[in-house]
Amino acid sequence: MTRTPLRAALVVPALAIGLSACQSPSPDPTTSAGAASSTVSSAGAASGKTSGAVYVTGAKAGDDPCARVVSAIGYLGLSLLPAGQEEAQHWDGDVRGRFGYLRGTLEMYGPHLPASASAAVATIDGVAETLSRADTAGSRRPDLLRRYRKASAAVLTACGRS
Repeated sequence: MTRTPLRAALVVPALAIGLSACQSPSPDPTTSAGAASSTVSSAGAASGKTSGAVYVTGAKAGDDPCARVVSAIGYLGLSLLPAGQEEAQHWDGDVRGRFGYLRGTLEMYGPHLPASASAAVATIDGVAETLSRADTAGSRRPDLLRRYRKASAAVLTACGRS
């Protein structure tokens, strides 16, 4: 007689629930409460209404764009070595995935950041696209990471964070 381990018995129903959730239609973000607009704090006002695809889990059209982007920058920062140690940075799937997450956040919220952040957002997007790929040469990564750090600092400043 073959026994099914408890772990496998728990994984199958969880997988079925997850797959059924992926197949259900997503709610229309334009009908949710608070979807009309969002105001950027202290750095000026920007229309926070986003439209189109949702790239960030749990994102809502009325979310503060600066809060979302600053959060994604901080989330990535948890996996990065401190400034000055770019040559020693490990480029595993965690780090590359967090650069990808930042790109999705910028795709959704970047256009709604203060205008002073637009050049930095474009820089971050290009650099993050390259750094999120596994086939990027290791010799290019440290300089790209330094460019990312400068651009992300500019976004934080534009959003009134430091």
